[in-house]
Amino acid sequence: MKLRFEKPWREDRRREQWLLLALVVGCFALAYAFGKVGSEVLEGEATPLDHAVRQWMLARESPPVHAFFSVVTFLGAKEVLAPLGALIGGSLFRGTKRLIALIAFCALASAEFVALLKRDFHVGRPAGGLEEGLGFSFPSGHATGSMAVAIVLSYVAIRRRIKPRLIVPASALVVLLVGVSRVYLDVHWTSDVLGGWVVGAAFGVGCCALYELVSPRKTYSADPAGGGGDAARSTGNM
Repeated sequence: MKLRFEKPWREDRRREQWLLLALVVGCFALAYAFGKVGSEVLEGEATPLDHAVRQWMLARESPPVHAFFSVVTFLGAKEVLAPLGALIGGSLFRGTKRLIALIAFCALASAEFVALLKRDFHVGRPAGGLEEGLGFSFPSGHATGSMAVAIVLSYVAIRRRIKPRLIVPASALVVLLVGVSRVYLDVHWTSDVLGGWVVGAAFGVGCCALYELVSPRKTYSADPAGGGGDAARSTGNM
């Protein structure tokens, strides 16, 4: 007895495999790009840009803008990012525990990974970050976490076709504002944010690959009579 829709099922599986391969390759490519950015930071090639942008930001400080970015910047903190991302994944995407756990993992694990990178690169903060007693600067943890979670949320929205026109631009806007806030508040250099975005993208794409690996696959029922039972059914949503 042959399963109906066997050929479409094989085509879907082949597309999923190619998609997974593309995600893995993209993850490694972004990791390589981060290595290049990191080497430029260590060699001092990013210093002129960092100081030029910092001076431009300091010259345009204002209490209302400072207050705005002081609030926005918390959207990149792991303590806010993890529960907020999990809440969005659980409500908007009707996610199961696996999807919620993946989003929370993406936020928390990326923060821990960045902490290791900061100790390795050993880059000092600008004056504002030093005054607040913060640690090393490169890469920005807020920029990393916001980018990683934004990519996962956007990817799931596109894959499930659930409001991608809302989720993708909204996620990009949050990532941009969080990154700008770190420079405007004088706690990070521009290169810290750029490096954070790149490594965050690598981490987020890696989590998207993990999403593909643990997502339930579609199965097809055999119905020799050609009835309605041959429709595709999902083993469950992640």
